[in-house]
Amino acid sequence: MTRRAQNLNSLVRGRIRSSMNKYNLFNLYKKNKPNFKIMTLYQQKWAAKQETRGYHGEHIREERWQSLFEKKLEGVAQLDASLKGNVPSTPMVLQTFASLEKRLDYAVFRSLFASSVRQSKKFILNGHVKVNGVIIKHPGFTLNPGDIFSVDPERVLEALGAKKPALKEAYKVDKLQVINWQKYVKSVQENPRKAWEKKMEKSNKINSLYKDYNVEGVLKKNESDFNQRKTDNQNFKLTKMKEIQNSINRKSILKDIIKTIPFDSTEKVENSEPFKKQFGDKLSLKAFQIYQSLPTKITKLQLDKDINEEINKFVPTFKDGQPIGEVYEDTNSKKIRSQLSELHSEYLEKIRVDFAGKPLATDELIKIWSENIKRHPALPPFSEVEEKGSYYLSLPWQKGMYGLLDPSKSYFTPWKPRQFLPVFSILPKHIEISFSTCHAVYLRDPVARPGESEVISPYDEDIHERSYMYYIKNGM
Repeated sequence: MTRRAQNLNSLVRGRIRSSMNKYNLFNLYKKNKPNFKIMTLYQQKWAAKQETRGYHGEHIREERWQSLFEKKLEGVAQLDASLKGNVPSTPMVLQTFASLEKRLDYAVFRSLFASSVRQSKKFILNGHVKVNGVIIKHPGFTLNPGDIFSVDPERVLEALGAKKPALKEAYKVDKLQVINWQKYVKSVQENPRKAWEKKMEKSNKINSLYKDYNVEGVLKKNESDFNQRKTDNQNFKLTKMKEIQNSINRKSILKDIIKTIPFDSTEKVENSEPFKKQFGDKLSLKAFQIYQSLPTKITKLQLDKDINEEINKFVPTFKDGQPIGEVYEDTNSKKIRSQLSELHSEYLEKIRVDFAGKPLATDELIKIWSENIKRHPALPPFSEVEEKGSYYLSLPWQKGMYGLLDPSKSYFTPWKPRQFLPVFSILPKHIEISFSTCHAVYLRDPVARPGESEVISPYDEDIHERSYMYYIKNGM
């Protein structure tokens, strides 16, 4: 029968538990060894028993544990150990609680499929754990060497994932993030160059910190950052190019051709020279030919409104397959439309080639960068959010609500590991684990070897020695 979890993570008692809890981490940090010098032998055994039982099987009642306790401790001795110098002794007494390691609930916890033994027991009772393909609902099920056990991957994500925040907590975090982002956008809009230089300065500082960082198979930090900047520049260029290309159509090209030559110009246009600045050497001749084909009355128009009306007659807008308004259908107008279509295709290609071959100037980069930084819509009041159960959020570093990208999940989404997970991440030698499939193989029962024991424990050998003495004499 399971013992009730009363005052399990007390900071006053300071018991170390088989759990990845932050309070357990604090107790582990501040824990001092019992002062055996001022205790009688029985007091030493009692104190050692209390400490070790707080970690090993605290959820099991004492009577049940004593029925599981095995006086014989399993170990492996090297036959030639006596012939070698400085051979460490075999810590046999650490095997006092080895019988617990054979239990399914402990094996699931040791495999890092649960954040505590109590949680692994909950997974087993709820039918999320299989042994050799069969669902087992008994936490005390004894594993045999070669047994394969698995846990539902969704439960493993829940166990090792960060805590899911409440809607109010997520809203409070996101509201502060949006306020800070609005301030940043305002500073960028007021002084883009200063914001850009500050960004580059920060990037350079990071590069200098990691300039000597290198791991086999991994790029240096500064090389990676350089590649990232290069990618960002390419993205800026691509964004700018698409922006220009999307603004160009046959009507805009015809308008640019008309407005290239001032309406009050008295000089006769005899060559394509005026069109080279915008269309380049290759396309300027086609632009000149279109200009020559236009009626004089159009080239002499002054107001944009009048020009647009005439352009709509050359390049009409269609609705339901029919042109809107008056359309010029004479041979010359059809020829102009054909020339515009040809020029439009070649002009888009010219823009692409120009952007591919021309590096962006710093000022242009800053301009594109600052234009791409937009203000975020203000979050609705919490009363409205509480009613709907969600709100829109899209920041450069976060998409969706803080920790609630998928509210249906019981853990922090997008998934991230528990904050204190690395401290407790100790993989046992007697279990082979596959995190990609959430399967593990129980290779053998844990044993003691010269200098080490396969029973994981936060306590030293002398404490386990006294604890073993307590149980070997049935508490006497």
